[in-house]
Amino acid sequence: MTYARAISVVIPARDEGARVSRTIASALAVCERPDEVEFVVVDDCSSPSGRPVLTGGAASAAVRVVRSDSHLGVGAARNLGVRHAATPIVFITDAHVGFSPLWDSEVRRLLHPGRILAATIADRATSWRGHGCRLVVPHMGTHWNPEPESSEEAPRVQIASSAGTVLERELFERIGGYDEGMIYYGGFEPEFSLRAWLSGAEIVLARGITLTHRFKTAGERKAFIPEARTAMVHNCLRFAVAHLPEPLILEAVRLQALEFPHHMGDALRLLEEHDAWGRREELRAKLLYDFAWFAATMGLVDQIGAPLPLEPAQAVHV
Repeated sequence: MTYARAISVVIPARDEGARVSRTIASALAVCERPDEVEFVVVDDCSSPSGRPVLTGGAASAAVRVVRSDSHLGVGAARNLGVRHAATPIVFITDAHVGFSPLWDSEVRRLLHPGRILAATIADRATSWRGHGCRLVVPHMGTHWNPEPESSEEAPRVQIASSAGTVLERELFERIGGYDEGMIYYGGFEPEFSLRAWLSGAEIVLARGITLTHRFKTAGERKAFIPEARTAMVHNCLRFAVAHLPEPLILEAVRLQALEFPHHMGDALRLLEEHDAWGRREELRAKLLYDFAWFAATMGLVDQIGAPLPLEPAQAVHV
């Protein structure tokens, strides 16, 4: 393995079973240098029947399985996978994707220090594609870009999807990884991407890397989302507290309370328990730019297209 440009594919997996093998086989079948790719699978406390199964080509590949005895959630699971990665480049994805030809060659061609690649995401069941995401404020969610933001070879995007985020491990560590003060599911990708921009990194669309993704069915979403809703509300609020000016934080709280009133009490208790305001002060002390800078740089408006009430953009630390 040529260590300097080798790639670790990080795959969090909770009850994914045989899908893990299919994902690994897909990546190996179409890469240029399979001997320079390793896989770090994080088994996030799967049930016995849902643990990662390594068969076929995955059984003989360079695969490291890291098991957690407690449910970490997607952010902490990705962080754990990166800590176990043995290469300078990490490719963070899901356990149910297919890779496009020569994806590793495109990583090596486009990646450089300070840059994050956002893969194009294709729906396995339809012709839909997402070309990175944009931030929705003050709801603190995301919308997919149905088309690339520009005709440039590597146009910048605000948010990279968790199914295809590629960067040097050193940059991941400098940004601070995914926020483990968030819980289980929801909000991890936009918060990480925003923090990457505010840390001085850039995120660009990698047109030549497409991941065909298995999205949850309507029935799976109906069963999953209600159980995760309190965590999702908390994560949106923590995201807002960490980065937004106070008037927009209040608007984020108002929106979540109107939409999910039965979850707000527990979400606010979790916000205090996980010291969201302490996190805000921590980030203010170390980030290079503030949210107003990001909004001005990206031409960001609120979720109904109105200007955001912000102070002038500035560099926080020079």
